[in-house]
Amino acid sequence: MRGVRRAILFAILAACLGVGVLPALAADTTVNAGVSSWAPSEFAVKPGETVTWVNASGVVHDLWVDGTPVKSEGAAWTYGPQTFAERANPYTFRCSLHPGMTGRFYVNASGAVPSPTPAPSATATPTASPTASATPTAGPSPAGPAGAAPATGPASGGGAGAGVTAFRARAARRRFCTRRSARCRRPGVFLVLDLAASDTVRVRGTLRRGGRRVRAASLLVAPGHRRVRLRGRRLRAGRYALTLRAGGITRRVRFSVRRA
Repeated sequence: MRGVRRAILFAILAACLGVGVLPALAADTTVNAGVSSWAPSEFAVKPGETVTWVNASGVVHDLWVDGTPVKSEGAAWTYGPQTFAERANPYTFRCSLHPGMTGRFYVNASGAVPSPTPAPSATATPTASPTASATPTAGPSPAGPAGAAPATGPASGGGAGAGVTAFRARAARRRFCTRRSARCRRPGVFLVLDLAASDTVRVRGTLRRGGRRVRAASLLVAPGHRRVRLRGRRLRAGRYALTLRAGGITRRVRFSVRRA
């Protein structure tokens, strides 16, 4: 009888350990970089649990978390484990080299991805039925204020404006090389631009080396997250500052060019 009671006690203890410990061990998350995507790309953890990003794909990726670069370009790297504070909005992460390679995760007490909030159902609003007047009455011409068509904004056909609502710019790396060699496999200066606009925008700017103006810059940029190459003649070694303007928003990008 005493042996049966002991067996039952051990069974209850094992069940408690399984319920209380195993979920905590399984909740820490590893995010793996593929060729052009993350796995998983959406998940949730509890406060105090960790997230680790691993790139073992052999493809060159970098890592940005919440708009901040945390891991530079490389074909093999690990970042983490990292813990994050609890908050209502999700954290975002991405590789700036591959548009669309993005993800997000939540940190909350439940350790679960929140269910999407259903959109409110549209309800029809009854409208008054028009009443036809027996005899037309004199009034302002249809072209006058009473019959004027609603005003429309300026047509967006590209250019410097094109309804720009947000614009961000940065250098894809801190240092570039501009002459192909054994050390320089991808010569050129590359920029990462994030543009919110109603149409393609002509982004203009000025490139300076030290206090000296080098040349003007002009880029035709479509809305979205873009990686573009700064066109023009090869740059000399040194530090540069590039001022870019899209619509009414100005951004400054700093980078350096090393010797080949």
